[in-house]
Amino acid sequence: MKIVVLPAANRIEYQDADIPRITADEVLIKMVVCGICGGDAQVLHGLHRYIKFPTRIGHEVAAVIEKVGSHVEGFKVGDRVTVESQKGCGKCYPCRIGRFNVCENLKMIHNFFAEYAAVDYRMLHLCPDDMPFDKIALVEPLAVGVGSVKRCRIKGARVCVVGAGTIGNFIAQSAAVFGAADVMIADVQQSKLDYARRCGIRRCVNLNDIPLPEAVVHQFGEDRADVIIDAAANKATFDSILAASRPSSEIVITGNYKVNMDFDVTRIQRREISMIGHFMYVREDFQDAVRMLYGGTVYTEQFITHRFPLTKYHEAARFIDENPDKVMKVVLDLIAQ
Repeated sequence: MKIVVLPAANRIEYQDADIPRITADEVLIKMVVCGICGGDAQVLHGLHRYIKFPTRIGHEVAAVIEKVGSHVEGFKVGDRVTVESQKGCGKCYPCRIGRFNVCENLKMIHNFFAEYAAVDYRMLHLCPDDMPFDKIALVEPLAVGVGSVKRCRIKGARVCVVGAGTIGNFIAQSAAVFGAADVMIADVQQSKLDYARRCGIRRCVNLNDIPLPEAVVHQFGEDRADVIIDAAANKATFDSILAASRPSSEIVITGNYKVNMDFDVTRIQRREISMIGHFMYVREDFQDAVRMLYGGTVYTEQFITHRFPLTKYHEAARFIDENPDKVMKVVLDLIAQ
């Protein structure tokens, strides 16, 4: 089979590998579609702070079970599945309270830019037999959005999401599903804001036209936003989010920062602003994402804007870098020939 390997920053290799053998607790999945995440681009360009080379990538999985180990329960050959691409130790305190996503010994399983993969069945999520594979590939990023809104007091809140890419869009849609009173989304790329409006987000603000603090007042009034969720993860937006926050509000950090931020701690302390970290998802978030996508609760028509075959990942990566205004979600078609 073919796999994608990154031997060093900005280097991509297509290697031949044996189809994996499975243990009693594993299944062999035949990959169909895998989304390309913004984190994959960070890894490729050597900007991800927690990844060392050589490495493999790919974690937005849509696949079919090809073989099943003797101890596997609840899954069979032919099932459509996606993969929760993290594995906790099961022993540390976060794991014992169900927060496997922040396990103290967390292992990230990002090796799905390949034609086949062996996966512990406990990392799988079953999808309906008639669920389109393109929707299955969106489960993982939607689970991030679901997890983000669950980290704050979302019900009845005025919510501002900064960043309208894949994750920001799914955060905004999830906020509406989980009971936010009003949702605003902000970005500098009009094409992404236009798509957000198609998704039912009424308040779409281009930050090239108005600074975020002014936009929040203009959209929500003097009471401003109860919750601001950062899906952009850069210094300019971080500073503007702090400036836009009001006393007794919540800031959720979902975006993956490349560098450390310096900020005025007294602004947080004296205004009783709650700054909340958020990382990935727990199993229930995946389950919610499957239900939401299958049931049509979130809008995903033409969400996938471009697709490439496995051995053209280098072209896909270059296209994403050079055309940020044209890209919403790019996927690799991986099904073995």
